[in-house]
Amino acid sequence: MKLFILLVINLLFSLNVFAIDTKADEAIVIDYNTGEVLFEKNADKKMPPASMTKIMTVYVAFDRLKQTNLSVNDECTISPRAYKMGGSRTFLEIDERVSIDVLLKGIIVQSGNDASVALAECLAGTESDFAQLMNVYAQNMGMFNTNFINSSGWPDENHFSTVRDLGILSNTIIRDFPEMYEYFAMKEFLYNEINQPNRNRLLTHVVGSDGLKTGYTKKSGWGISGSAKRDKRRITVVINGTNSSRSRLNESSYLIDWAFNQTSEVTLFKKGEVIKNVDVWLGNKPTINLVIKEDVISILSFDQIKLIESSINYNKPIDAPIKKGDKLGNIILSIPGKDKIDVPLIAQNDIKEVNPLMKSFAAIKYLIFGTSLDEKQ
Repeated sequence: MKLFILLVINLLFSLNVFAIDTKADEAIVIDYNTGEVLFEKNADKKMPPASMTKIMTVYVAFDRLKQTNLSVNDECTISPRAYKMGGSRTFLEIDERVSIDVLLKGIIVQSGNDASVALAECLAGTESDFAQLMNVYAQNMGMFNTNFINSSGWPDENHFSTVRDLGILSNTIIRDFPEMYEYFAMKEFLYNEINQPNRNRLLTHVVGSDGLKTGYTKKSGWGISGSAKRDKRRITVVINGTNSSRSRLNESSYLIDWAFNQTSEVTLFKKGEVIKNVDVWLGNKPTINLVIKEDVISILSFDQIKLIESSINYNKPIDAPIKKGDKLGNIILSIPGKDKIDVPLIAQNDIKEVNPLMKSFAAIKYLIFGTSLDEKQ
């Protein structure tokens, strides 16, 4: 009966019955700590990123603040071009002097297109030059299916990204600027006597949510890059192409909750853990321990944890001399629904080769008695 149940569970995994789905056209769910993709749907399909573009605009500004003497209290002059931007606004005035702090809040909380252009012009002279800088950052991050034309996400045929690339960007800004990232958790912002709530409704609807950015255009539909942290674990979700703001909230919150509730971070092996003691041929010690080189951590569901299988591979016997840290074999983990995990096994310590006289004795012993190497395999 137990074998039958295991066969049924394996069949269900192969049929993808346990897989989740979403109404979003494109989606990706990433475990922040391990970088593992827990779910994806059309993750590499190029699409308009809309105002999720502004995450990169903010990243560039954060990096400038971190690497130079630029301060959030420094002021920028609002140009007529920035003032005339349509769509979502921070309600800036022409020729007004506005601090970088205010512009960042306007971009992140109010999704202000005017604030995005104003900050881009302030830092790079023109928005076009700033967009080129955005693309340099994107390439350095490995966002190879992204091209930015502007700082706001204003529609343009050559302005595109993917949910995978936006996931990379979101996790990178969280990692690189943990203190400044707190801007994204602001629930509202008052400017020019106009108070606006953050368009990211995950902040008030999902436990642990602290960012990042929504987006919408007629062509892209409703999208969001959202992240939430519970205890020591963080999940980042990027979706696009839902048909309403309500659907955007429902789909993104569902994916975040699913990741936290149905998967867990599992330490499969710890660094230095002894996996097997094996015989050594012609060494000054008869055996050596094969140990794990580095911690092996994966994100698994309860069913996957129960169905892990492993196999150990190494040459028999292992010949001396051996240096501590030498790779002597590997252990292969087979987990339903995941690619096989290949874990190196290394020598726990040094083993020297025996002297020539002892080699002769060992050879004679082998001829007379045979060998017991690995009889317990």
